[in-house]
Amino acid sequence: MGSPLKKIPASRAMLGMYVRRIEGKWRDHPFWRRSFLVADAEALKLLRALGRQEIWIDTHKGLDEEGPASPQPSPELAPATPDAPSAPEVARSDFGDDIVRAEAIRDRAKLAAKALFEDARMGRALRMENLPSVIEEVDNAIALNPAAMLSVVRLKNKDDYTYLHSVAVAALMMALGRRLGFEGAELTELGLAGLLHDIGKVGVPDATLNKPGRLDPLEWASVRQHPQIGWDILRRESAAGPMALDVCLHHHEKTDGSGYPHKLGGEAISRVARMGAICDVYDAITSDRPYKRGWEPAEAIRRMAEWQEGHFDRAIFHAFVKLIGIYPTGTLVRLASDRLAMVLSQSGGSSLTPTVRLLCTLPDGEPLDSMEMELEDGDDRIVGIEDPAQWNFQVPQLLRA
Repeated sequence: MGSPLKKIPASRAMLGMYVRRIEGKWRDHPFWRRSFLVADAEALKLLRALGRQEIWIDTHKGLDEEGPASPQPSPELAPATPDAPSAPEVARSDFGDDIVRAEAIRDRAKLAAKALFEDARMGRALRMENLPSVIEEVDNAIALNPAAMLSVVRLKNKDDYTYLHSVAVAALMMALGRRLGFEGAELTELGLAGLLHDIGKVGVPDATLNKPGRLDPLEWASVRQHPQIGWDILRRESAAGPMALDVCLHHHEKTDGSGYPHKLGGEAISRVARMGAICDVYDAITSDRPYKRGWEPAEAIRRMAEWQEGHFDRAIFHAFVKLIGIYPTGTLVRLASDRLAMVLSQSGGSSLTPTVRLLCTLPDGEPLDSMEMELEDGDDRIVGIEDPAQWNFQVPQLLRA
């Protein structure tokens, strides 16, 4: 079954459609709600007045351009038949729907990455014919809700780390590319480069990759060979393209020339390889590994900011921080109003004022009615970061709610 999400020009809006998102910043349109049913003529008139500005509609919750697009229409449009049996549905927010959809896309991309690594390990030609459609799915999810897709790919288990790391870097590369002005086929190439950047790890023993302690000099030398091994694999694949080859070979170079394998520095490292370095490091340090527990995203951003001089391209890193946020999605934060909230997405303005979901009051932990709040529009502010485990909160479950 295809996705219920569809992008159309606002001029083609109809009564009964459910708008999930309007492209652009919230200040660029007259609607104060993020998602809404087009239920009256006045709302339709305002929406159509946006002309060619694009909107995302949800055909499971409302009408498609051709009429009802789902056998389970929204209760707001057609009441359920009392005696008709139906499977129970989980009530979720629109953000929760995006999370569940992103998880399904992540899992399909993981299978594609796993097939690539198996081919490389066996010395076969890589199965790349389905990759453009997989990458397009990831890119569409990023276009709709980057916070949902990027938070989902960060959550991974140890057994599937290699494949999910590849998917995560692909998603991060495309999201960062969008912020830097890449579009069209270039975004597809960025996604492919991210998916293939670590293919050379098939030439490194699993015992070394998963060693719980410090690597000895020989093991470290083995790990440092993976960019060259990957490049040797990909140069035989015409479908990989020059961008994937470049990112694969150079994503461990540093701007001060201390990286590997060629000790390139500054502008000698291509722009896409500098992007790949940032995306690779961020996902690696926020993931649980046999030798360490992953840092929380906010801590990872703080640490990377300390390393940026000599390690990362400053301008690209600052664009990355704007994308991820100083308080990334899933961060539990304490507000000045003595309330606990979880960060959902970044605002169009300051990185200090993301959109949050209220959870409970402090210090008693009294639950609050679930409500999204854009800190950019109010007087409340973040005063600290809290540990979810200390409050018995499971971030993945909160994101799906």
